[in-house]
Amino acid sequence: MALMAHDVALSELTQAQWLTLVQGAARDSRNSGWVLKMEDNESLTVVSGTYEYTMPATFAYLERVYLEDTSEGTSVYNLEVPRGHWDIGYNDLGAGAVPTLKFATLTAVNVGKKLKLVGQKRPTIYALVTETVDPGMDSFLRERALFFGFRFLAAGRSEYATWRQQMALLSYQTSETMLKRHPQEFRPRPSSIVIPTRE
Repeated sequence: MALMAHDVALSELTQAQWLTLVQGAARDSRNSGWVLKMEDNESLTVVSGTYEYTMPATFAYLERVYLEDTSEGTSVYNLEVPRGHWDIGYNDLGAGAVPTLKFATLTAVNVGKKLKLVGQKRPTIYALVTETVDPGMDSFLRERALFFGFRFLAAGRSEYATWRQQMALLSYQTSETMLKRHPQEFRPRPSSIVIPTRE
């Protein structure tokens, strides 16, 4: 992005400032309702007599639950727990209130087996420049962060100021087009259930 803004040496905007602009772009996508596919393979294990499990923090929506099975010594997740056997709840006891996955019965799941949850998460708010960008988000994040960057840099007295004003407008229009198209892959699935407090 610094290259596109003609600031290769990062003398006008530092790497940390560019990261802040990318964070702003990610927040724009979150606030516009974008979600990303999420699978969590082995964070929950079925415990005897336990019908309620804390939802992993990254999930915003849950669509399906699979139970671990073993095939030739390898764990596979091809046994879907029927939708009528689970629901999303909210453990509102005390200060540690959290969203939970509740089973109506444990007959559908086996003790000691792991659960695979399939759903969607909100776009990542990046804290480090070394973090991997969420799949499919790179173009939007680039254009929106460039809009923020060009807008900031255009206020200066650089010989690029006028050009940067024009580029800010172009980057804004491009990112807005992407935001408004809101591809199906970034929308909550109709069969998904929202996780309380993570809307």
